[in-house]
Amino acid sequence: MNEEILINNLEILKVLGYDDSKIVKPLEIEETKDSLHTYRYSTKDNKRIYIHSKYNIQRETGITLEDIDCNKDAIYLVYGLGLGYHIKELKNKISSRSFIFVIEKNWDIISTYLNYEDFSEIANGNIFFFFGDEDEILTRFNNSIFAFNTMPLLGNLTYVILPSYDKIYGRWIHDMNEKFMDAIEHAFFILGNDMDDTIIGIENNFENMKELIESPSIEYVKDKYKDIPAIIVSAGPSLDKNISKLKKSEGKALIIATDAVLTTLKNNDIVPDAVVSIERGMATYEKFYKDKDIDNRIVFIGPPVVRKEVLNAMKDNKKLLCLKRGEKINEWINNDILKENRLLTMGTSCAHVAFAFSQYVGANPIVFIGQDLSYTADGVTHSKDVEVRDEINIKKKPDVVYVKGVNGETLPTNAAFKNFLTWYEIQVAEDNSGREYIDATEGGALINGTKLMTLREVIDKYCLKEISRLNDIIQEGKFNIDKYNIAIEEIEKLFKTFDEIRTEAGLQILRLNNLEKKTIKDKKKLSNNDMEKIMKVLNKASKLENFILGNDITRTFFQAPLMMAASKVRMLGNQLTSETLKTNVTIQKRMVASIIGGCYAIQQSILEIVNNMKADVEN
Repeated sequence: MNEEILINNLEILKVLGYDDSKIVKPLEIEETKDSLHTYRYSTKDNKRIYIHSKYNIQRETGITLEDIDCNKDAIYLVYGLGLGYHIKELKNKISSRSFIFVIEKNWDIISTYLNYEDFSEIANGNIFFFFGDEDEILTRFNNSIFAFNTMPLLGNLTYVILPSYDKIYGRWIHDMNEKFMDAIEHAFFILGNDMDDTIIGIENNFENMKELIESPSIEYVKDKYKDIPAIIVSAGPSLDKNISKLKKSEGKALIIATDAVLTTLKNNDIVPDAVVSIERGMATYEKFYKDKDIDNRIVFIGPPVVRKEVLNAMKDNKKLLCLKRGEKINEWINNDILKENRLLTMGTSCAHVAFAFSQYVGANPIVFIGQDLSYTADGVTHSKDVEVRDEINIKKKPDVVYVKGVNGETLPTNAAFKNFLTWYEIQVAEDNSGREYIDATEGGALINGTKLMTLREVIDKYCLKEISRLNDIIQEGKFNIDKYNIAIEEIEKLFKTFDEIRTEAGLQILRLNNLEKKTIKDKKKLSNNDMEKIMKVLNKASKLENFILGNDITRTFFQAPLMMAASKVRMLGNQLTSETLKTNVTIQKRMVASIIGGCYAIQQSILEIVNNMKADVEN
């Protein structure tokens, strides 16, 4: 043990975002036959397993890594820190654009490493460390993968597991792999790949600019419901079990309804404090708002990405229009136009908006009802009064996946619901405030991190005092013409930015077309000179990428084609051959073509919106 090494290692640990409060007494080190070190680790069943081979660590490391393909840019998911021999060897083998993610749950193993090894040998470059309990590991993993330098490599995710760790962790490794895959699927779900849908979102944000500016900021209600229960009402089939009991909580809890349950609540004579929406399509308006008699005490909460018809349907209601944290166009509107702080981490479902708002106003506990996130065993999708309720044939539905239910059963669901579930679990895991989360759905999928209670139990325990309705504490809206003019100016600047990108993309596609006609043609094998020409043209796309990545909004707008193209290229490997270069040209050409098409489409929309906004000011 070296005191100086430990002190230096603890400093590195702090830089990585970990404190030293969990450092424990190190395990006893033994010298190996090849003059390195190992130690024994005691498993739950009292077996003592050497963390590394007692005889030949170099041979063990070689065997562990011998089937690992290091010829591709990849993310290497390494289970176990040990004494770092396998990590050092892997680091020497992989490409400069690859990443190593080290997973370690046991602080006695971490403490042993920090006491005996120099952390600086591996705590640099493209190595990330995920230490702690399951929630800590998953939270850090989720925060690390959604980036331009890591996400394209997820198609080449490679597992590295020392023999001892397979014995020590057992089933836990399998369970964590499933959760990592859920997090990856969730990341790609958020990324999306539908540029038309993104254009609709931008259009809706701009078309609702006047309503957004007029709406009071959510800053006025921050912590206004501190330590008051919030009940989020969703439209799952289990809502039929306990909706009749919800009336008793009215006026004693902040009740936030998802848009799909407005009719259900009205039929049960319940007036929620608020309704939330987030979907950008017309279907939400037509199903849940069109020709509905909505009580004017209900406050609308949601982002301006919704259709303007939704806001028009609630013209007599107060509104709190909030913006989505992490979505660059919303952050741009918040920071450069409104100059306020309306950002919420709101996920992708309307119930996520309700959840984020409940956290923002300080509510505790936050209670879910009707939050099944699954079908019933018979395929029922929603509670009985919901306009989109359906009964599907589970056996014939191709996209059915399964999740664990609150009673330990396995329930059918779809990919979207499962992604919603993953989002909740990530958010609950990240909340260190001591806030309580209660699932009173009385059915559906298990949301890890929540406490199971019946709605009756929740009401009897928490809904005891009268509270102020949300409608009574928020201000009336007030329009600000100066902010509206700033919005017009900023949107016009955005038009010019897309014009620069379109021009450069047009030049690059001409270069690629010329390559195909003159250099590649029908050649089966390319000469060295041909390959050099192709590489030179491919590399010129960096100027286009820099244009896109230099602006938060254009980066968000084109992130799907950029990341998808990058993923496909990474999967080709790092060996330059005639076939990989030809494929690379095809991939890049499709990407650039989609960027040109996207620029034309969004510029047309922006031009029309700006003209309408200017006409609105003149009138």
